[in-house]
Amino acid sequence: MVQFFKSLPYHIKTAGKNLIRHFVMTLSASSAVMVTLVLLAAFLMIAGNISGFADHIEDEIRIHAVLSEDIVLDEQIAESQRLLEAMDGVKDVELSDKDHELKLWIAEKGEVFSMYEGETNPLHNAFFISVSDPSRIQEITEQIIALDFVDDAMYGGNSISQLVSMIATIRTGIVVFVVLLGILAIFLISNTIKMGIYSRTNEISIMRNVGATNLFIKMPFMFEGMIIGLLGSLLPCIVAYIGYDYLYTSMGGRLFTNVFALQPISPFIFQVMGILVISGMLVGMIGSLISTTRYLHWKR
Repeated sequence: MVQFFKSLPYHIKTAGKNLIRHFVMTLSASSAVMVTLVLLAAFLMIAGNISGFADHIEDEIRIHAVLSEDIVLDEQIAESQRLLEAMDGVKDVELSDKDHELKLWIAEKGEVFSMYEGETNPLHNAFFISVSDPSRIQEITEQIIALDFVDDAMYGGNSISQLVSMIATIRTGIVVFVVLLGILAIFLISNTIKMGIYSRTNEISIMRNVGATNLFIKMPFMFEGMIIGLLGSLLPCIVAYIGYDYLYTSMGGRLFTNVFALQPISPFIFQVMGILVISGMLVGMIGSLISTTRYLHWKR
């Protein structure tokens, strides 16, 4: 292990020399990474904002639980809230007393119902309940309805369940697409590095003849791949920052309505840039490792 760290400066220096010596290969490999990372940058910005939209929508999905008419005392209401908060899957419980319920009713149905304000208010106290897992909202609603102190509970029915299912599908699609882009980048850089390896067959043969281990031979190529990945990520980072800054400013920070608020420039775009740099270096290293491992195995 000590010998490994001692040899790192040599490997890094060798990688730098080889990149300069084989400038065309370096440019070709960096361009391959660059194209892939531009696509990844665009997708990450879209996916990040879609995820933000989904989180906001999920936060707005709540169960409306109406209490029984005999639950009127503060102690009864507090005990009911405690029992609801203790339920598995319940994240937050917010009281909506009968006066607030009437205000919501008036806002939805019209001012004609303001005649019931005061002592004549026929509505019951209620709770708005947030859940930690929106996919369980129907199950939790059924459990709440079964409680003795609850008169009724509703969450929006099949339309909400379909919305939650659609959000889950979108998130799965995001993960799959990112993985596919990563595989594409590794394939492109692996093939490009492979051409560089074939152009240095004599150099590799000499190193093997003097007793160099496979790891010692692989290390410069792995560093080359990392540097190529780093170089290939620079332009996508610049494009991502300038492009998202322009989009955010021109759109006023939201897409049509506040429900679709865009992710703030900081720290979102810097997180995207960090992912691009790390992804570029990682796929460069993996691509180089795959190519050199295959070559050395074939030449064994």
